[in-house]
Amino acid sequence: MKKIPVLIYLLLLLILPGLNFVFRFFNLPNYFFLAGFRFYTVILLAGVFLFFYSGIETYKQILRSISFKKLFRIFLFVLIPPVIILSALFLLNKIELGDPDYFYELGLSSIVDFPIYFIWNLPQFILLFALLKTIETSFKLKFLLNFLLLLLLFLPEFVTFPKITFSLFSGVGAVFMLAAVSLFIYKKSNPFAFALYFFSTVWIALLLFGSQSEPLLQLFLAKTYTTWDGFFEINKKFSTYIFPAYFLLSLLPVIFIKKER
Repeated sequence: MKKIPVLIYLLLLLILPGLNFVFRFFNLPNYFFLAGFRFYTVILLAGVFLFFYSGIETYKQILRSISFKKLFRIFLFVLIPPVIILSALFLLNKIELGDPDYFYELGLSSIVDFPIYFIWNLPQFILLFALLKTIETSFKLKFLLNFLLLLLLFLPEFVTFPKITFSLFSGVGAVFMLAAVSLFIYKKSNPFAFALYFFSTVWIALLLFGSQSEPLLQLFLAKTYTTWDGFFEINKKFSTYIFPAYFLLSLLPVIFIKKER
């Protein structure tokens, strides 16, 4: 796997988030669909860059490392946060089953269509895994450099334009989630497990608790919806903290995963 020099990494750190900010600032779509497959534009651009920089061999190595063993553990990691949060909120009587719009069209149908949504997102997760794994093998600060790249890459999603405002609690939740993803990359070498963990964690959070983020809903769920209230209605005093708590709980199990040699 061809290593990335410091200068190239710094350019990636500058150009990719910069493009994403441009897309968001001018209200341009920063994701698209191709034959059903979903692509976050800057991830695709990063994948194209990596192909021309290091050649097809990098992707061959990544694809050869795909394994379908021990995937049951991934589901356990993914299910821990929603089980804990829902149980705690029900015990405190701070949550109840909601009656959201599109309950059947989006909510229940998304459960049935989970495998399809996952397959439609799998190529872009493979591209992202290839880039992050290349960065990890290129530098000593493996986890930190991947985390920094991911943080800057998705930062525009938590900034509102044209009057610039930052969504603090959404940002905190994203920090925990991206830390979990970076740590998962560091400890695991299976791109399929990475894709399953990343996709399922976000997918469950969106389905249960809803979101007003059009990119998240259309990438992870159905591409025709712009808002979704979630299956559950949570007490307003607690709703702000749901995503930070959820993604913090997603991070904790990854900390205790044994690193593969």
